[in-house]
Amino acid sequence: MKISDSAGFSRRVDTLIDLMRGEGLDLALLFDRDNIRYFTGFRLNRAVSSMLAISPTEGVTYIVAKLDLNRAKRDCWIDRIISFPEDTPNYLDVLHTLISPATRSIGTEKDTISLAQADYLKNIAGDNRELVDVRPLTTKLRVIKSSQEIESLRQAADIASHAMEQVQGAIRSGMREAELSAWVTYLMAQDGAEGPSFEPFFMSGENAWLPQRISSLKALREGELALLDMGAIYGGYCSDTTRTFAVGDVSARQREIFHVAREAQKAAIDFVRPGVVASDVDAAARTVIEDAGYGEFFPHLTGHGVGLSSHEAPIIDRGVDMILEPGMVFTVEPGVYVPRVGAARVEDMVVVTDSGCELLTSAPR
Repeated sequence: MKISDSAGFSRRVDTLIDLMRGEGLDLALLFDRDNIRYFTGFRLNRAVSSMLAISPTEGVTYIVAKLDLNRAKRDCWIDRIISFPEDTPNYLDVLHTLISPATRSIGTEKDTISLAQADYLKNIAGDNRELVDVRPLTTKLRVIKSSQEIESLRQAADIASHAMEQVQGAIRSGMREAELSAWVTYLMAQDGAEGPSFEPFFMSGENAWLPQRISSLKALREGELALLDMGAIYGGYCSDTTRTFAVGDVSARQREIFHVAREAQKAAIDFVRPGVVASDVDAAARTVIEDAGYGEFFPHLTGHGVGLSSHEAPIIDRGVDMILEPGMVFTVEPGVYVPRVGAARVEDMVVVTDSGCELLTSAPR
């Protein structure tokens, strides 16, 4: 099905070109699959290589594997789509046709390309061309979501929340972590998810307080706290949410840990509004946990952006001076992890509004 430009893909390209002109960039070469989907709307298998070339003078060129060429031409809004052969020794050879003698400054995502790709680009650039990191420009575009993007994120959050609610009512001792992880993936697919945002991980007991961020074959035991971290993809956009479960009866100390994590999240969410610095949202959560005596047991950031990637800007952590703006979407997920006692984390997605924020995920806490 042909992807129309109703989502404003060409406007996104035009905005990037304006930013490139401001930085003196002659060409942007994008390899990151989420960046490529942001500008094209085209979905590719994550194991498949592709490139997007954007030039202020030549416009947009999409380079895909030969196997994907016909589908790309059928589905993608971009007019100029070319391919590289599947058996080419180096698919980057096609870049010679895109880089003109007048090109002096090339932008690419330095945190995405491999060492081999970087060496190849440096060889193409030679001594007369400069390689520049274009990631700050694409981040500036992607960090503020449009109303259409927010709607896709809301749908993804609804799918994840519905699956989480079903799991909440079914958890029993004896179930295996991997079993529950597979089940929640199936539940999200039933509700229309393209797939999970990441492999769901269900962690119980000692696996949660470490935490190991994978689902094992361990069976849930009575008296444990367990965490489920998961999300769905809808229209290319991710969701991310975590809930803490009590398996049977738990101790007063375990209930306290959960209460502290939940209160820390509430304090942080209450602090979210335009003009606030990201690190201050982190401080709101961290202060609650520290005041309760659990500061040393909160080892990670308070939140991260969610969009085409499950982890992107803005980052909500100590030392991050990004100022919150309407349209930013991120998680708020403080946690407390006490060895030999238990772990608790409550994670929800919020979108910054003109006056505060709106919760996107909705499963009971």
